[in-house]
Amino acid sequence: MHQEIIRLCAFLAIAGLCLLLCGCTESQTPSELERDRSDAIPGHAIKITPDTDSFPPVLHSPDFYPPIPLPGDVNTAGAEDSPFISSDGETLLFFFTPDPSIPSERQLLDRVTGIYRSTRVNGTFGPARRILLQDRGKLALDGCPFLQGETLWFCSAREGYAGVNLFTATGREDQWRDWQYAGLAVCRRLAEDV
Repeated sequence: MHQEIIRLCAFLAIAGLCLLLCGCTESQTPSELERDRSDAIPGHAIKITPDTDSFPPVLHSPDFYPPIPLPGDVNTAGAEDSPFISSDGETLLFFFTPDPSIPSERQLLDRVTGIYRSTRVNGTFGPARRILLQDRGKLALDGCPFLQGETLWFCSAREGYAGVNLFTATGREDQWRDWQYAGLAVCRRLAEDV
């Protein structure tokens, strides 16, 4: 009897965890499934600036200005990487994870790691919002964004695909849809150019 109760409790705990991680409840919206990225940054994290960087940027051309951190919500003590600015200079896309020292398997489940978008307002990039690119209830770890017109190109490790692959999604702002695998299209294009 005691073992049956333990098995039942373990089953209920696992089922509850699956519902929480997969967002299987109908009443939750994608925004309710997300966490605030600033709350996810560990307390011991230190914001790196050009003055405190162990490997500070080196300018090799007088055509560029020394780098300075963007003001506002973009720079945090977490890890921002792979920045991309749209051709009109009004949209910044980047990859964010609160703690780069944790394994990618845990980043996959943290509800905060992924691609973010910030729009320039009055000359300053505003609050960054996560772009959700996976079907509801499925797991994905998206990064390295590139925007071409209304097509977002991105890398992703996701269910149903082995390793990291290239995908596209169409849309504007936070409304991205119709994601699809793009690896074969790129391979075909490269073969045509050879």
